[in-house]
Amino acid sequence: MSLENLPGPIIFLIGMLIMIPVVPRQIIRELSSIGLIGGIGVGIALIYLMQNIFGFWLYPANSDLIHIAGLPVFLIISWFPVIILFAYLLGQYKNTGLLMLIVLTFPAVATLSHYIMLGIGTLFYNNWSLFSTFLISLGIHLGIALYLYATGRLEIMNKIEQN
Repeated sequence: MSLENLPGPIIFLIGMLIMIPVVPRQIIRELSSIGLIGGIGVGIALIYLMQNIFGFWLYPANSDLIHIAGLPVFLIISWFPVIILFAYLLGQYKNTGLLMLIVLTFPAVATLSHYIMLGIGTLFYNNWSLFSTFLISLGIHLGIALYLYATGRLEIMNKIEQN
């Protein structure tokens, strides 16, 4: 079976299939702005910079069903459910060990998806490594976590869920 053009839609579908049963609908609505800005917005900026400006990544035409300005659309929008799930899970736990596990798991999964895409030829690296992918993803997730804590979004989410 050929995975041509399917990595983006598959990753998006997996993200939605995990987010929908895990995150309450009201919380999804509350976190949709985080998903749009911290997910899709960061996804556009990251892929544009890494591919079009710095040339570290290359997503060829077979990496997604739709490309706009060379950017893989489904791969970018797959960040929407991922970031909502990430934010929701951060708000559910107070244990430092569990929070660290959440913050480390999301970059590890992003790195795994890159590993798979490299293996099937739907992503190419130029002077880049999987470890670098892990580090940049970790930085993004830490930044989003800090924003959520600093703005009190996690406390607001807990109040919504209690009602």
